[in-house]
Amino acid sequence: MDEIEYARIYQELAAILNEFNLGWVAQQVADTVEIGKTIQERSLKRKTPLLKIEDYTAEEQLLLLTDAIEQATVNTSEMEDEIAYFLKVESETSPLNTKITFASSSAESAKTIEFTSSLTAARNKQAIALKQLLDKLPSEPRNYVTNSEIKSKLGSSINPDFNEAIEQANIFDTYIFTILLKAIANEGATIYYNNILDETPKYLTFRKTAGKIHGNAHPYTYAVVEFPDKPALEVHLGVKVQGRAGVLHNCNILILSQKEANMCRLLNREPRHSQVILAVKSQHNVSELKLEMAGAFIGLASDIRYEGGSYFISNSYSESVAKLLTIARKKWELNIFPSSTNNVHRLMYSFQTIFKDFKARN
Repeated sequence: MDEIEYARIYQELAAILNEFNLGWVAQQVADTVEIGKTIQERSLKRKTPLLKIEDYTAEEQLLLLTDAIEQATVNTSEMEDEIAYFLKVESETSPLNTKITFASSSAESAKTIEFTSSLTAARNKQAIALKQLLDKLPSEPRNYVTNSEIKSKLGSSINPDFNEAIEQANIFDTYIFTILLKAIANEGATIYYNNILDETPKYLTFRKTAGKIHGNAHPYTYAVVEFPDKPALEVHLGVKVQGRAGVLHNCNILILSQKEANMCRLLNREPRHSQVILAVKSQHNVSELKLEMAGAFIGLASDIRYEGGSYFISNSYSESVAKLLTIARKKWELNIFPSSTNNVHRLMYSFQTIFKDFKARN
């Protein structure tokens, strides 16, 4: 297959994505292509390699796009399936059902999604079939699958009511939330759920974007964590925290003392960084992570010093991001999705260490 053929298939796939409200997937890939790829030039005369930027070939661009589609379909449907299992288990010991509402700070804007294995497993099956079709594109130039086959599998592998970029990011945050609660349970804590109205919720309600911990436009849910004879903690999704410089930072997941959370709700103020146990900055991307994402996280982490530290977590990967975060001595995990078992387990065990230390200090 020549470069013209690769480029033609790329454009056809991008057009199909637009039909299914997935144009943002193609856009993220286009942004990666625009930046180019970094190449190291090594020499016996130099210890440090020289770096240069090269353009992606048409074949490489097509592979980037098919990988991005896999992230948006296969990996997301796997996360949905994990969330469905988590809710099923929780419903056996709590009033929670299998629905989650994702709401913004406005009273009108909210979507309720049902997570059951019958729905999520079916989407995952179709997503895997789609991946198998896409894998054939670069290798079978004369017999590659038709657009109608791709459309059929793509339409069956996504939730048409919840597949925008921010919505898939919400699913990713919820998936991390389930990993975190498993880590907490493994350390012997009792976990139950409450909401901003001080009610026991029948379903989870999470913020779509970071907002006020005391906001009550919707009955936002949080988890209460109780270790024997230790101060109670709360786990929140999408809240802001005050840094040392007196500015507010967005946290995808925040764990803080219940005492501090109660004061925030009473006084209508945001949590202080000194009262935070752990914070997560997540980044859901279907293409390669941009270096400035890590740079922004390093700036945030320098202004907020937590007892357990702050984490940068993404479903995607970038060698330069991993290198920068490592040199900066920050906590990070990339390629976090259910089939990446080793990475997920390492993240969960890292979370457990935070709570092991919390119990020892208190």
